[in-house]
Amino acid sequence: MKKLYTIQIIPEDSAQVKTYRINRVWFKLFAWLICITVILFCVFIWKFAEINMQLANSWKLQADNKWLMERHAEYESAFSDLDSIYAIETQIQNILETYLENDSNKIRSILDKNRLMHISSQKVQLDTDFEAEINLNKQNLEVFPNMLPVIGAVISQHYSEEHKAVDFAAAMNEPVFATASGKVVFAGDKGDLGLTVEIDHGGITTLYAHLSRMSPTTKRGANARKGDIIGYVGNTGNSTAAHLHYEIIINGINVDPEKYF
Repeated sequence: MKKLYTIQIIPEDSAQVKTYRINRVWFKLFAWLICITVILFCVFIWKFAEINMQLANSWKLQADNKWLMERHAEYESAFSDLDSIYAIETQIQNILETYLENDSNKIRSILDKNRLMHISSQKVQLDTDFEAEINLNKQNLEVFPNMLPVIGAVISQHYSEEHKAVDFAAAMNEPVFATASGKVVFAGDKGDLGLTVEIDHGGITTLYAHLSRMSPTTKRGANARKGDIIGYVGNTGNSTAAHLHYEIIINGINVDPEKYF
C-alpha cells in the first residue's frame, strides 16, 4: 500500500472541504528540491560577494599603483634636479679653487678632478653616442673634448645653423684651455675669426678663435695636452667684445659643443 500525505483545504466562504492526497515520494522530492535551491542560492550569494570583494581589491590596487607611479615620477624628477645641482656645485667649487692656483700643473690637476669627479647618466649616454660616431676606445678620454675651454665664462651665444659654434663671454686675457689632447694644426690669424688655434684630436677638431694672444708653446705641429693653456681670451678679428668662439668639428661637420661639456 502506498504511503500518502493527505492535505485538506477548507475555504472560509464555503462548507465544502477540498482534499488532496500526495504520494510521500513526491513530497520528499519537493523537500529535496527546496533544500537544493536554498543551497544553490547561498552559493550564488557567496560567490557574488567574493567577486565583488575581488573587484574592490582590484580597484584599490589600481589606485595604489597610480599613486606609486606618480610618486616615482616625482622622485625621478627630484633626483635629476639633485644630480644637476651636484654637478653645478662641484663645478663652482673647482672654479673657485682654480682661480686660487697659479701653477698650470695644479690647474690641470683640478680640471681633471672636475671632469672625473661626477659623471651623470646623461653624460655617460652622450659619451657613448660620441664614441660610436668616431669609433674611439671607450677609455680614451684624453681625446674626448668634454671640458669647458674657459673657466667661469658665460655662454653669450649658443650653437645654431647660422652660428655653428658657442661663444663664451669672458674677461680679456682669461686663459683658454685645450679641451682634449691632440696636435695643433693651425695657430695664427684667420680673418674674421682673428687669432685662432685649431687642434686635431683624430677625427675631431676643436677651434678657438678671437684670441688676444697664444701661449708660447702653441705652434703649428706642437702637441697640446688636455687642460693645457693654449691662448687667452681676446677681441681680435670681426668681434665687438672680448669672448671665445669655440667649435667642435667631427669629420668635417660642425656639432653642438654644449652636448659634450
